[in-house]
Amino acid sequence: MIDGALPPMPRVKSHFRSLPYAEVEDALAVVEKSGASPSAKLCLRFTVLTAARSCEARNAQWDEIDFSAREWKVPAERMKAASEHRVPLSDAALEVLDRAKDSHDGSNLVFPSPLKPGKPLSDMTLTKILRDVGLSDRATVHGFRASFRTWALEQTDTPWAVAEAALAHTLGDSVQQSYIRGDAYTKRRKLMDQWADYLGLPMG
Repeated sequence: MIDGALPPMPRVKSHFRSLPYAEVEDALAVVEKSGASPSAKLCLRFTVLTAARSCEARNAQWDEIDFSAREWKVPAERMKAASEHRVPLSDAALEVLDRAKDSHDGSNLVFPSPLKPGKPLSDMTLTKILRDVGLSDRATVHGFRASFRTWALEQTDTPWAVAEAALAHTLGDSVQQSYIRGDAYTKRRKLMDQWADYLGLPMG
């Protein structure tokens, strides 16, 4: 190193922009009144209600939904951790799915693209909704997961591991993982119902 030269600056990890959880309800109400396609608006709402990643929700398939069990099983190949993820569905999430049937294009996709039949919505489609309603400088689709996580921390008594499991985050190191055999599903169902109740959105 040259004498007097400054050491390299450490990389600063950037975070996805996210709304305070107290503003999520109003944000989704604005989205509901936007000119976006019904499929796109429903997909965004479903993403928020389930705290899912955008790619998981946009590629959701009807045969992954069990209405009687009130459950969505995301297959391992679509999960970041490469493990199947069970998502408990609240009444509000089920209502979204009921409305999504009106946009059904004959494919297995829950939220098909209105422009490309048989194809899923693009990530940019959901991002464009936020931009069109003036939220893109403060929020991202992925950022709603942070809104959910902060709400769970500050507004519920949910254990850390349960809230992390709701986000399908890998818990602990490899040794700890070898001892974790459950997915806290019952506790996660309570949490997702609480989240939906907190948002309390009418379907317009």
